[in-house]
Amino acid sequence: MKRIGLALLLSLSFLWSVSVDAAGQRSDWEKLDDISDEALQLAKNERFAEAQEVLRYFSERFFALGAKERLRSADELRAVTVTHEQAVRAMSAPISAEDKVAAVTQFRLVVDAIHSTYQPLWSEMEPAVMEALAAMEKAAERGEKEAYAAAVRQLVDRYTLIEPSVKIDVPPEVATKVDDDLEALQAAAFWQADETKRRERLSAARHDLEALFAGVKKDEADPSLIWVMISTGGMIVLTLTYAGWRKYKGEKEEKRARQPEE
Repeated sequence: MKRIGLALLLSLSFLWSVSVDAAGQRSDWEKLDDISDEALQLAKNERFAEAQEVLRYFSERFFALGAKERLRSADELRAVTVTHEQAVRAMSAPISAEDKVAAVTQFRLVVDAIHSTYQPLWSEMEPAVMEALAAMEKAAERGEKEAYAAAVRQLVDRYTLIEPSVKIDVPPEVATKVDDDLEALQAAAFWQADETKRRERLSAARHDLEALFAGVKKDEADPSLIWVMISTGGMIVLTLTYAGWRKYKGEKEEKRARQPEE
């Protein structure tokens, strides 16, 4: 029984250490998440010099907290690095206030996509993206090429804002389908096709965009953590089962020993 108790204690201690380590990582990313949000709020209020300083502070904290080593892939590192550099440059670049805010927003969404495990912020752009697609469908149905072109630009602008975050959260094949759809919808060949083909192309784009947004609304736990819980949990179950069997066997033997011999 002492061995069983020790096995249980070690198993529970292991689970506790995994839980504490995961909580520590979440806490660090929450700090970085807050810093990126602060930069965005400053940019929205057109305090671009201050936003730039906060963005630089993010870089300092990112390396101080060892966040680089905790990223799950090179794609995440690339997304953070590229959007961060673009946001920093945008704050002092001779561009419109709207473009400055868009650059920080794109970076903010990337940080959130890495930090979030359920329904990241970029998924909230679904109504805006689908609105632009609906305008394209309407213009195409009416044969209004100028209105269609304007709606395409709007769709591309809105999707470009979330694209780096999308490619963090969704499978590559899903993102590739949307990329292909957008390329086809912008091509001159779109209007050279007949009405049926145009409708089919728009329908495919709608299906792929809906699948993209639907795919991120499911809570997905870390597969490695699930494996740890299953393997460790299985050990605990086996230990408890063995202990129960030993206890049951001991009680039967004790009961048999107390019975009077016939």
